[in-house]
Amino acid sequence: MSRFLQRALLSAPAFAAPFLSACDCPQRSAAVPGNGSVYAELAFPTGDRATSAILVRQSGPREVRLGKECTYTIEVQNLTKHDLQNVVVNLDDISNVQFVSSVPAPMNGHNGDMQWVLSDLPACGTKTITINAKPLAVGTASNCLSASYANVLCSSSTVVAPSLDLTKQATPEVCGQCDEITLTYRVRNPGSGIAEAVRVRDALPSGMTTSEGRTEVVLDAGDLDAGEERTFTVKAKAGRQGTFASAASASSDSGLMARSDDPETVVRQPQLAFSCDANNRVFLGRDLSYRVTVRNIGQCDATGTVVRATVPAGSKFISADGAGRLDGSNVVWDLDRLPAGKASTLSMKVRPAGIGTATVAASASARCVPTANTECATEVAGIPAILLEVVDTVDPVEVGTETTFNVVVTNQGSTADGSVKVVGTLPDSLQFVSGSGATAVSGSGQTVTLAPLASLAPGARAEWRIVVKAKAAADARSRWEMTSDHFRTPVIETESSNLYE
Repeated sequence: MSRFLQRALLSAPAFAAPFLSACDCPQRSAAVPGNGSVYAELAFPTGDRATSAILVRQSGPREVRLGKECTYTIEVQNLTKHDLQNVVVNLDDISNVQFVSSVPAPMNGHNGDMQWVLSDLPACGTKTITINAKPLAVGTASNCLSASYANVLCSSSTVVAPSLDLTKQATPEVCGQCDEITLTYRVRNPGSGIAEAVRVRDALPSGMTTSEGRTEVVLDAGDLDAGEERTFTVKAKAGRQGTFASAASASSDSGLMARSDDPETVVRQPQLAFSCDANNRVFLGRDLSYRVTVRNIGQCDATGTVVRATVPAGSKFISADGAGRLDGSNVVWDLDRLPAGKASTLSMKVRPAGIGTATVAASASARCVPTANTECATEVAGIPAILLEVVDTVDPVEVGTETTFNVVVTNQGSTADGSVKVVGTLPDSLQFVSGSGATAVSGSGQTVTLAPLASLAPGARAEWRIVVKAKAAADARSRWEMTSDHFRTPVIETESSNLYE
């Protein structure tokens, strides 16, 4: 069997392992002949332990009897300080020996040869193969062994697939062009790996700008790790009412793209319409009432609504409804909120100091709403109030003597009156003698005519003295009629005179 062992140890693989370095593995001494067994070893692949990776040792009985099983041992040692992979011991040739069994069990190689696959062999580690065999004939039995390994140098890279997801939210509705619109952008990397240099862009719809006046939103999200999300908030405003919508996009330097939905923002606008009502004409001395009505004909509530109305020059503020208050020369109403489609009517009362045109200028304003203006006026007219008085200076009057009627016209009204004319009718018992006063006096028969006054101012008075003579005893009644531009129907005054003999 010695030849069997020696041949087995002379076979070697035809490759080297330049990347493996020898380790200080413990060395076993060769078997000493004459002790009943044989022992041999061979280093693979060079035959030299210093430059080889695997040392194969084989031992067994020096002699065996024909037909009797015997046991052989193969030790495989890693001579390096690195693990060896895919270690295989091949039985390349066998002669005059019948294989019975082994631990571990063999496998069939590609050429049908028997081989033991030891897989990985740790640094300086050893694995043992135990073989049971039986010689077939007297003579020499032999086999040939070889050992190999196949270390694999592997490197790996992580395969990643970053991606982008972008959502955009917008304030769904605002009331008034000065209300802020909030735009929210959320960009996320739902994939694996890093999305590099991510940017978000949104070309805003016509009529909408950022609070800084820009028409495009540009956001730098930077690098996004896998699963990372960044949120941005932008304030915007609209320059008109209407519906605004735009979709944002996200991109990266590596060509990733994402696009958001286009959420809508509806911008509604309140609008004020204003009117003022007043009496066309009143007489001085009466209070004037003014009514102002403000209507919201817009699409949403007008907030911070304030109505102002001037007190006409020279007039005195009397009162106002709806919590109206006097502020300087204005009456002010704070309505706060005026709902869309609703109206509010407010009134105030003033007292004019003189005749003329009393004009009220009113305005209505609200948050984000252009001011509405209106005005109305009332003609303040004066009214004449003519008082006619006739008094005789001597009463009773003896027949044949004279008495004097004092005729006084006084304008107690607030405006002048014109064409003031007085005509007296004397009874038959009285005779016109003469007259004087504010205008010429003439007499014809029993009629005494005072020439008309062109104008009699408010508070003014005109006087005449009419001299008459008693002709016969009587309870005489003289009749005096006054007419004017204002008093078309005569104002009548009578005076009683007692005439005696």
